[in-house]
Amino acid sequence: MIESLPFKTQARTVDHLGREQIADCPTAISELWKNAYDAYARSVSLHIFDGEEPVAAIFDDGHGMSYEEFVSRWLVVGTESKYDQNETTEEDRNGLPIRTKQGQKGIGRLSSANLGPLLLLISKRRNCDFVAALLDWRQFENPYLVLSDIEVPVTTFRDRSELEKLLPELFDRLTDNVWGNSDSPRRSERLKQAWATYDAFVQERDQTKNKPSEQIANTIVGATFKLEYLDPWDVWSDDGSASGTALLVSDIHYDLRAQLPSIPADGGVKGIRKTFHATLSAFTDPFVDPVANEVNAIDPDFTYEVKIWASGVGQSIVEEDRGTLSRQVCDELEHVISGNIDEKGRFSGLIKAFGEWREFESGYVVPPPADYTPPSGPTTFVGPFSLYIATYERDRMSSTHTDDDHAKFDALAERYGGFLIFRNGLRVLPYGRLNSDFFEIEERRSRSAGREFWNSRRMFGRIALSREANPNLRDKAGREGFIDNRATKSLKTIVINILKTAARDHFGSSSELRKQELPDIQEANRKARAEEERKVLAKRNRQKFRSRLKRNLPLVAKIVDRLDAESSEFSIDCISDIAAAQSMIDDLGNELRDLRIVGAPSSLGSSEDDFREFRQLYAKAQSILEDMANERKKAIERLNPPKPEELAEKQMQSLAGQLQSRIRQWSKEIASIQDFEAKRISDLLSARHKAFHQTAHPLIEQVKSGRLGLDDALEEMAAIRMRLEYENEDIFQSYINTLELLRENINIELIATEGTADNIELRDQLNRLNQVAQLGITVEILGHELATNEQLIRTGIKRISNDGEQPGLEQIQAGFEALSHQLDFLSPLKLSGPRTRRTISGKNITEYLREFFRTVTETRDIKIEASDQFNAFAVDEQPSRLFPVFINLVNNSAYWLVNSHTVEPKVLLDVVDEHVIVSDNGPGIDALDQDQLFKMFFTRKVSGGRGIGLYLCRMNLLAGGHSIRYATDKKFRLLPGANFVIDFKGASFD
Repeated sequence: MIESLPFKTQARTVDHLGREQIADCPTAISELWKNAYDAYARSVSLHIFDGEEPVAAIFDDGHGMSYEEFVSRWLVVGTESKYDQNETTEEDRNGLPIRTKQGQKGIGRLSSANLGPLLLLISKRRNCDFVAALLDWRQFENPYLVLSDIEVPVTTFRDRSELEKLLPELFDRLTDNVWGNSDSPRRSERLKQAWATYDAFVQERDQTKNKPSEQIANTIVGATFKLEYLDPWDVWSDDGSASGTALLVSDIHYDLRAQLPSIPADGGVKGIRKTFHATLSAFTDPFVDPVANEVNAIDPDFTYEVKIWASGVGQSIVEEDRGTLSRQVCDELEHVISGNIDEKGRFSGLIKAFGEWREFESGYVVPPPADYTPPSGPTTFVGPFSLYIATYERDRMSSTHTDDDHAKFDALAERYGGFLIFRNGLRVLPYGRLNSDFFEIEERRSRSAGREFWNSRRMFGRIALSREANPNLRDKAGREGFIDNRATKSLKTIVINILKTAARDHFGSSSELRKQELPDIQEANRKARAEEERKVLAKRNRQKFRSRLKRNLPLVAKIVDRLDAESSEFSIDCISDIAAAQSMIDDLGNELRDLRIVGAPSSLGSSEDDFREFRQLYAKAQSILEDMANERKKAIERLNPPKPEELAEKQMQSLAGQLQSRIRQWSKEIASIQDFEAKRISDLLSARHKAFHQTAHPLIEQVKSGRLGLDDALEEMAAIRMRLEYENEDIFQSYINTLELLRENINIELIATEGTADNIELRDQLNRLNQVAQLGITVEILGHELATNEQLIRTGIKRISNDGEQPGLEQIQAGFEALSHQLDFLSPLKLSGPRTRRTISGKNITEYLREFFRTVTETRDIKIEASDQFNAFAVDEQPSRLFPVFINLVNNSAYWLVNSHTVEPKVLLDVVDEHVIVSDNGPGIDALDQDQLFKMFFTRKVSGGRGIGLYLCRMNLLAGGHSIRYATDKKFRLLPGANFVIDFKGASFD
């Protein structure tokens, strides 16, 4: 007899297809996010709520489900998209283009069991009621239940407020799957027997475990889903999305709990968080760029987020952030490959190496391996796909990046490093996770890190493909990568070939480009590091100087006050007073010398006024001490002590004691530093002794196991030795050189300080010279343009005036004539003008100055006077060389006369003993500044001063054999302000 019998499906089948099929909790989340994508959601989010019993929730704004769809589709295991002929309506697409379905097996929804056992599902389709269902996935673990014995309580409601009343009933109905109910006695009996058998089986194997039926029932009875957990769901708000789905999970997986701040961050928790972030942080393709040269990359128009909540405050721990990881960010890296692979396995694209683009558009081509035959069958072919990879040098000294950029990319690699795969813009797992080495990057690197170059932890990039062009690249059931078929093997072969070829052509130790570029890069980095260390030293010196100045300024002021008081009563009337006076002078002199400040930076900034005051006080203190010492000298001559040798002996002992005390103090400081340095160098030497063995020893094991050839091992050891040799030389040789300088009693601090100061000052001067040169060019251009425009304006004014008197014409003419007059004065200053010499008299200079400064003298009431002797003097010189000298001097005088509010301000031009004098009655120049007057960029002007006027005066005069200096002799100081003396070569004073 032949019977026809159906399959019987145990309830545990759902557990096999769901929780046990998915690799881990983060992978399950990505599957649920893909379900939201298939539902045409624009965004999806995971929220983890901290509390006595944490809850997780996944929200989306997709098209949602009606009651009928939930029953006929969600509750039917194995509904697969490729057999679904019902195309999503335009209304359900929410304005989005048609999407390629990510789900293949129809079991992705079951992965929610990985988040936690108790699930509350709420869904809303546009213009339909809400549908809600409650499940406990543990009920499906009972191997003695058939699938039809477990019923899912489902309800609908129209208003959000109804859910609170419906939840208790949903929980009651869910417990019926354990206890049964009176509505179905036969089902209740089956349930009772199945749970009794399962409880006995579990306790027979482990008596410490609770009965599964009681554990499940107690959890259901005690579980609560607060309605406030739904607040972040856009559908739940009054003006939010009209459709979407929410999954709320209780008794959540530890991977979810570990994300909460209430969980102590021990080593295990940190590892969980790192894996969680690595799996979900690049859920959509961050490297898509509409202007890139790729043809297979897709922007899915889909956002995602993971947010944790504690005490009502939310914090994002994973989110789409194109500002952190994107094509634009990674294009800044020094090594980049970007392009497309055709169906024959041929790569064409562009490549960047050591900071420079070497091939553009499709100029870089990598053919497939010589022994590769592209599969062409309908179930084996590999279609076109795109590739993007960016990376950087591990060793900072070999990198074209700055220290800051290198550190930035190190931090970025720590969180986002990896080589990923995206299909239709969504992440394919587990590619890119550290435990996945599908393209054997780490395996090849273990054989020869230098030659193979690539490092998964230091790579940013991905393969972009589509399901349409590559239908044969299909996921395993557990989302543990592609099924290992011929298409997958071909993809692997093609990509590995591109990685190896690019490393040998451009990046790895065997590439000619690397051999050419690396020495220059390392030399540039050494110079940059030296410059950076100079900056650090300069900063340290500035801080040290300012600290000393802040401390010493009030102390030197106190010494001046004491000296003023002591000097007013200072007298030596007898021989015994000589020793006391000498002791006092020595003590005060020692105190003053201890306050001395050396090594002032070239730019004092805000400390300039304080340092000026300090120098004045210090000079005053020295002057008082010098006066007191002179009084002592006179007293010795007057009193003529009978035993001067005794006073000298006493003074010698005193001074010797002071020196010895200071030497003992230095001795202690030196001993302390030497002890610290000795230990530091000893530890460093010990570490460097072990470095080679620690790095090279794993190669021996690889040779022994056959994973690495002998020749490759020897080559790698040589590379390691060379790298460590360079590092050791940088560390120890510079240290030895420094010690040798110390042994030869060379003052390293003085060299470093002065060299740093000179370097900074020279760089600053170079920048300013460039500015001045640019200003000179601008004057040349403006002079030409103004001369052209002058003619246009003059013609226009003449035409207007011919038409009769016009309102405002008189003011326009006056203003224009004034501008034209100033333009006339620019012409002799232009460097490109004629360089002919002519006789220039003092009278010529006086008239030129009075005309040039006519507006200033009239508005500011400044007088420019010239003596008969000055007007009578004459010299053969270029006007463009001579006139700017007097313009600068008079302009400086005018500035200080105005700003000091000098009464009856005046500038005098005169001659004393055949020396030309330019003098004013302003505030004059501080004695401390007189030595710097003619230095480039020295200025005391608060605004409008570049500090180049007096420098150019000196340079212009020197070019003609003349000279200028600031007047210090009284005979040249004609007025109480600033006085300058000019000596003209070959001048006539008749």
